[in-house]
Amino acid sequence: MKRTFLFLLAVLAACGKRGDPHPPVPVIPQATSDLVVTQRGDKVILSWSYPALTTAGQKLGAIRRIIVYRYVETLPVTQAQSDSPVPPIGPQQFTRLGERLDSIEAATIPPATARLMYEDAPQFHTEDGRPVRIDYAVVTEGMRARGALSNIASIVPVDVPAPPAALAATAKPEGVVLEWKAPEKSITGNEKPRIVGYDIYRVTKGQTLEPLARPVNAAPVALTTYTDDPPYGDYEYRVAALAAAGPPRIESDLSAPAAATFKDLLPPPVPAGLTALVETNAVRLVWDPVSAPDLAGYKLYRTEGSGIETLRPIGRIPLTGVITETNFRDTAVNHGISYFYEVTSVDKSGNESAPTKTDWVLVPKTP
Repeated sequence: MKRTFLFLLAVLAACGKRGDPHPPVPVIPQATSDLVVTQRGDKVILSWSYPALTTAGQKLGAIRRIIVYRYVETLPVTQAQSDSPVPPIGPQQFTRLGERLDSIEAATIPPATARLMYEDAPQFHTEDGRPVRIDYAVVTEGMRARGALSNIASIVPVDVPAPPAALAATAKPEGVVLEWKAPEKSITGNEKPRIVGYDIYRVTKGQTLEPLARPVNAAPVALTTYTDDPPYGDYEYRVAALAAAGPPRIESDLSAPAAATFKDLLPPPVPAGLTALVETNAVRLVWDPVSAPDLAGYKLYRTEGSGIETLRPIGRIPLTGVITETNFRDTAVNHGISYFYEVTSVDKSGNESAPTKTDWVLVPKTP
C-alpha cells in the first residue's frame, strides 16, 4: 500500500510540472489569390483584395508593407498577334527571375477597403520592337512575418486606340442615349487601331469613377451608340475603346465625360371617352379616368372656330391648369360660336399626353 501511495504522488507531481516555453506562433499574412491586371491607355493597373487574414484564418493586424514584383519576358512577334491567353510562368521560375518593382509602405496603404491598386508604366516593346509579356505578383509583409507569393497575373500590352471623341449623352423616354466617334488612330499615331468594342462607364454626378470600375454594359458594345436605362438621377458617362475584352482587359484611356439628367419622360395614356354636352350658357365635358400610377391630373383646352360653311381653328387656349376631376363645365362660352375641346393627362413629372378632342360644338344663340 505504501508503494502504491508513493507512485500516485509521483504521477500527480508530474501532472503539475510546467513544460519548456514555446515560441509564439508567427502571424503570417495569407497570400493574395485574386491579383488581376488590366491595361488602360499606356498604363498597366494591378488590383487585388485588401490583405485581411492570416494563414491560420484569423484577422490580420497591422501590415508593414506590400511588395510588387515584375518579370518582363520577350515574346516572338507572332505571339502578340494571337488572341489566345498567355499562360503565366510558374511560381518557382517567377521567384527566381522576378524583380522587386516597388513597395507600398504601411503609411501609404489606405484603410481596409475592398480592393488595392497599383499603376505601372512599363515599356510595351523591346528596343527592337518585339512584344513582351509582363508578369506581376505581390507579397504582403506583416509586422513579424512575410506572406507567400500571390498568384501571378500576366499581360501582353498592346498599342491601344486613342480615347473615343465627341461623346454626347441625351436623355430620352427610353433611357440615356450615348453617341461618340470611333478613334481613328492609336495612342502612338498608328492608323486603324484594333477595336473589338466599347465599354461604357457611369457614375452619379459628383462621384469619382474608380480606376477599374465595372462597365454598365454586360458585353462589349459593337456600335458607337448605346442606350443606358439607369434609375432616375444625374449622371456622368465616359467611354473606352477595347483592344481586347480579356481577361486581361485592354482598353483605351477614357473619353471626356458627358453629363445627362435622366427622369421620367414617358407621358401617361391619352384620356378616352371625351364627350361635350351643351347646356344653357355652358358646355359640360366628361371623360373616362386614366389609369397611371403617377398620374397628377388633366388639362383642358378650347379652340374657337371661324367661318360659315367651313370652320377653321383660330385660337387654342388653356381652360384649366392640372385638375383631378374627370369633368369640367365651361361657362365662358359665347352664344352662336362653335368650339372644339381637348383633354390631356399629366403625370407627376410634368409629362403631358397627346390630346383627345371633341367634334365642333355650337353654343346656340337662343337658350
